[in-house]
Amino acid sequence: MMGFDTLRAAHRLRDEAGFDETQATVLVLTFAEGFAERFPTKGDLHEVDTSIRVELKRVEASIRGDMGKMETSIRTDMEKLETSIRGDMEKIETSIRGDMEKIETSVRTGLRDLENRMTIRMGGLMVIGIGVLLSLQRFLS
Repeated sequence: MMGFDTLRAAHRLRDEAGFDETQATVLVLTFAEGFAERFPTKGDLHEVDTSIRVELKRVEASIRGDMGKMETSIRTDMEKLETSIRGDMEKIETSIRGDMEKIETSVRTGLRDLENRMTIRMGGLMVIGIGVLLSLQRFLS
């Protein structure tokens, strides 16, 4: 950006527009002051740039801190959830084992009852068979 050359502007007003020296100087200085108040200087821009950079670093540090806290909180929540799930799984496993033991006991009891009934029936069939053989032996003798 090029600066405003007040001397050159005053000479142009005097030479090209017919202003006298005082009028040209006052007019040029008035415009220069207005420009100085309205448009930022390189120093002003540098100051704003520095201020923005400082603020960005502060915001970045704040965000990083918040993210760190959030990460810690999430990790803690996940560990609690994992512990809870493990406890629930252990309860389910214990329940399933208990149910399986009850079923196993029931099946074993049923098999013993069936074995006893089969033994009784086999004994009955043997008694009938012996009775038939004895009857045949008497009948044939």
